[in-house]
Amino acid sequence: MRRLMNSPWHWLASKLKPSAHNNRYGLKNYTLELGLLSDTGKTRPVNQDNIGCIRFADANTVLAVVADGMGGHQGGETASRVAVETLQQHLTQHLLQQNTPQALSNAFNQANSAVFQHASTSTSLHGMGTTLVVLAVLNGLAYYANVGDSRLYLLRNGVCRQLSEDHTVVASLVKDGLLAPDAVKNHPDKHLLTHALGTRPQTTIAYSIKPLALEHGDCFLLCSDGLYDLVDDTEFNSIITTQTANKACSTLIELANTRGGFDNISAIVIKIHTTDSTPHTQAPMTNA
Repeated sequence: MRRLMNSPWHWLASKLKPSAHNNRYGLKNYTLELGLLSDTGKTRPVNQDNIGCIRFADANTVLAVVADGMGGHQGGETASRVAVETLQQHLTQHLLQQNTPQALSNAFNQANSAVFQHASTSTSLHGMGTTLVVLAVLNGLAYYANVGDSRLYLLRNGVCRQLSEDHTVVASLVKDGLLAPDAVKNHPDKHLLTHALGTRPQTTIAYSIKPLALEHGDCFLLCSDGLYDLVDDTEFNSIITTQTANKACSTLIELANTRGGFDNISAIVIKIHTTDSTPHTQAPMTNA
């Protein structure tokens, strides 16, 4: 079960660094294949995950988001729903008009404020919060941001790489060299969050410093911890690259459920298809 660390740290809003679109890096002539699914799992009475995927009039533009709520059954479910609805509303209004990283920053801050304010309307919602991970694809480029420990993966050339940053106590320990990476999986505090959306008036955002250029055959996976706790990177690769996006989501969630389904399980798969064989320059792959 997800918990938020009671930290004395200052919770400051992190502004995304402006980065203008650089279309010379963008992949041309591609199409997007989408799949998404969320499941309550085998042990939880309600699904506190919330997912969303919006395609624009331009078939090559998509916004995908996964949120995993916390704060009791009602609170967690409400927090994730409010976060996804608010982010989609504000981000879709500005995604094609504004600088994309700045649009992501503004949308995250608006979602944080909406959840925080909503929590004040009822004692049963007090202290609620949620994770939030977002991927925006447009003009052959991918932009992403997250708060909490829901994840975004890139599958490219047989390698599965996590693009999002886990905001957990154990991730901080690993980053500081105080905990071995292989000790994370069984650590008792592996889901103790350092940052979440909506628990404070302001929050901290992890983001892509530069846009990621799409490549032929790229696949993206957005998911909650109910999936990656029970299915590993190798299985992500083998399932997502050999099945349709919709089928891959079903297979991944079914696999997690056969291994206990201890939490809500959500997955969004986005596959990049193209017949363009023209060489293109690759933009740097950079995390926050």
